[in-house]
Amino acid sequence: MRLPTGLRVALLAAMLTLAANLAVVGFIRWRTHDESAGLIHRQVIEEGSVLDDVYATGDEAALERAITDILAARDPQYFAAILGPNGRPKAGNVTAIDGPIGAGYHSGRLGRRGAPPVEAAYTLRPLAGGDLLLSGRSFAQRVAFESTLERSLLLALAVSVLLGLGAGYVLARYVDRRVRDIATVADRIGDGDMTHRVPLSGTGDAFDGLAGQVNRMLDRIGALMEELRLLTDCLAHDLRSPIGRLRARIDAAMAADDEVRREALFAGVVHEADSLMRILTTVLEIGRAEAMAPRGQFAWLDPGELVTELTEMYEPIVEEAGVALVLDKGPALLPLFGHRQLLAQAITNLLDNALNYAPGGELRLFAHCEEEVLRLGVADRGPGIAPEDRAEARRQFGRLNVARAPGGAGLGLALVEAVAHLHHGQLELEDNKPGLIAALVLPIRARD
Repeated sequence: MRLPTGLRVALLAAMLTLAANLAVVGFIRWRTHDESAGLIHRQVIEEGSVLDDVYATGDEAALERAITDILAARDPQYFAAILGPNGRPKAGNVTAIDGPIGAGYHSGRLGRRGAPPVEAAYTLRPLAGGDLLLSGRSFAQRVAFESTLERSLLLALAVSVLLGLGAGYVLARYVDRRVRDIATVADRIGDGDMTHRVPLSGTGDAFDGLAGQVNRMLDRIGALMEELRLLTDCLAHDLRSPIGRLRARIDAAMAADDEVRREALFAGVVHEADSLMRILTTVLEIGRAEAMAPRGQFAWLDPGELVTELTEMYEPIVEEAGVALVLDKGPALLPLFGHRQLLAQAITNLLDNALNYAPGGELRLFAHCEEEVLRLGVADRGPGIAPEDRAEARRQFGRLNVARAPGGAGLGLALVEAVAHLHHGQLELEDNKPGLIAALVLPIRARD
């Protein structure tokens, strides 16, 4: 049977904690044993050197007196004795030796009166006549210390494993709950309910970051679905009239007896068909721009050269309409990485809107670098757009009855805004007092 995820994560955390703590405990045990053995070694050598110095300045009788004085301090861990050539104790507190007999540092079992033999470290130093000077210390204190340390470490190990198990379980429950929140929202979104969002815990952790990104994605999807619904409704509404006129003209042309009238009606059919094609083409361009599809066609371009070409192309058109077109190009314009054709189409739409909605006066086509952004746009002296109407003006098929020009489909500013978003920028609509300033505000990045 497969264990629940929370329990598996808790067991894994406990195992990792156990492995890490075992390594730490092993290292502490090894270092403690090594240090305590070194400490006893140094003590035995130093204490043996003291007795050796006594013997060097006196004789064996003086050495016996020194041993007696030292043993009078009743240190139960200390051994001192004079051994005969055969290894039998002659003086001191050692009654038996179960270990090497010979000059040097050794470890073995030493016995004393009234007590069982104990493990000890000792040194043997040669004396006159073949005797040996023994100085040693019992391992009992070290063993007791290491035993206490081991019990403490094992207790700490058990506690840490329990804590690791508990922490792993709590963490697994937390992760499971946060993942389940996301999965629940995904299921409800899959069922068609776009109103649900992933809850935030307010801790600012990675799950909150993920939840925020998912919520922003859902907001964007919801906005696109709403725009798609509006687009479908508006297409059905706005195409009904031209299609109806197209059908009526075709019927009239087929019924007409006069050749001249028939040709005129068919010319109207072509005009209506062209109008439909323009609407559909613009809708497709907006869709492609919003889907970020044309980014593969981005290239470095000179914005000053772009607005200069558009000015030269539009001058005859605006002059015929009785409007002056002024080019306002800032100095030292930085190169822009973008889609030249769509940018030209967006600026052309702004010029067309200005000619349609603000006839007469002056149009200003501008391009300026301000800090780290490029502003491309058109300023006119028409009636402008009230702040409360600007959101409607940006919407696809959005129309303002105040300044509506005949034949418009309400797609001009929608395409401009889609092109701005494609370039990670935005469309700004500002008051020109009087008139409107419509500008694409595009970020400028350094050229590689």
